[in-house]
Amino acid sequence: MIKKENFPFLLIILFYILFFITNQVDWLGGDALWFSKVNSSPLTFAIDRYETWSSRFWIEGAVLQSSKNLLIFFILTIVFIFLLFYSISQLISFNKFISNLVLVLVFIILFPMVSLKSAGLIATIVNYVWPSALFAYWLMIDRQRNSEEKIAIYKIIIATLSLILSVFNEGLAIVLFLYLIIQVVIEKKEFFNPYRIVCLLVSLLSILNVLICPGNQKRGALEMAHWFPTFNHLSFFDKLLIQFNNIASNLIVSHNFIEILFLLLLLRAVQKKQILSVILSAVLIMLCKISQKLIPDPLSVIVHHSSEKKFNYNITGKLLGPSVIFMIMIVMIVFVIILLDGKSKKSFVAIGSLAVTFSAGMAISLSPTLLASSDRPLLFLYFVIIFNCAILADDIIGFNKSKDSLNPVDEISK
Repeated sequence: MIKKENFPFLLIILFYILFFITNQVDWLGGDALWFSKVNSSPLTFAIDRYETWSSRFWIEGAVLQSSKNLLIFFILTIVFIFLLFYSISQLISFNKFISNLVLVLVFIILFPMVSLKSAGLIATIVNYVWPSALFAYWLMIDRQRNSEEKIAIYKIIIATLSLILSVFNEGLAIVLFLYLIIQVVIEKKEFFNPYRIVCLLVSLLSILNVLICPGNQKRGALEMAHWFPTFNHLSFFDKLLIQFNNIASNLIVSHNFIEILFLLLLLRAVQKKQILSVILSAVLIMLCKISQKLIPDPLSVIVHHSSEKKFNYNITGKLLGPSVIFMIMIVMIVFVIILLDGKSKKSFVAIGSLAVTFSAGMAISLSPTLLASSDRPLLFLYFVIIFNCAILADDIIGFNKSKDSLNPVDEISK
């Protein structure tokens, strides 16, 4: 039976059901139309795609099955959405009905639905939302285990299987790798136990899967020839600069939730009467407004020029200025979070989650295939920003006064 505090998760499911019904969504639009016409079993298709297109083995088969059987897709998506929000709620200790309602409402308000449409809803949801839910569930069990809660062995086994399935998405493979690096620093010698070794092995195998998959190599060559023929001629710094500005463009120009994050930081600073935090948060909002006019749409412009026989687009000259402004904003965000919450577990988790998902987004710069995927690979970063906004909103409203939402310790080093 669903507990009262979890009822808001049913609300978000109901909201999106009504949203898609009222908008008369074409579920077989985008990639799903092609998948629905494939005459093959999911397993045979997944093997063929692994050899010719993608390392997302089971995901490719799941997209095929979903495109042919919408009822199964709808049922599984409802389960995964509930799992995602339940896991996140447990992670941030939202143990009250009203706090989970805030979480749901903030997500509904901020999440950019347009990001699910570039490859079609079915393909994007199966490729990104399903693995996100599986990863969040593993992370929930992992954090409960670290807090010395007594976790049933069957839950650990299910969570480990969920982790293995989730990291077939290369973005989450990178997230897991970075997360484990942080855990090594925090746990030190305690990290090296059988459970952690299994997680580390899963991480290394998932990275290896991405690197050696024949389909990834073939698809990368095709994508480069098709839309970015000069990709291999760019320097490592140019690739990083392109993706850095691409992320800035999506966070600041295309979507508005990062500006709302700044506004929530300002309101929280005002509430806590921290003058320096108020000033810095106000400056962040101003920089965001300025950046909306300064940050170009670099990826599409650069790709447009890349088809020329002589590629002479001045990447550094065009993108370095906006990059410096965006970097200043990132540093200021970290500083404000530390000012508001000190060297606590809460501020560490906020900064760490943003840093890990941002770094995973930056890793896309090394793949022409992922760069061609619009902003879909940035969905994990979007989720983290939105969930941090929900935590701030809950703190501001004051519904969780009796208990810090992340049970902060006095110092991270303790």
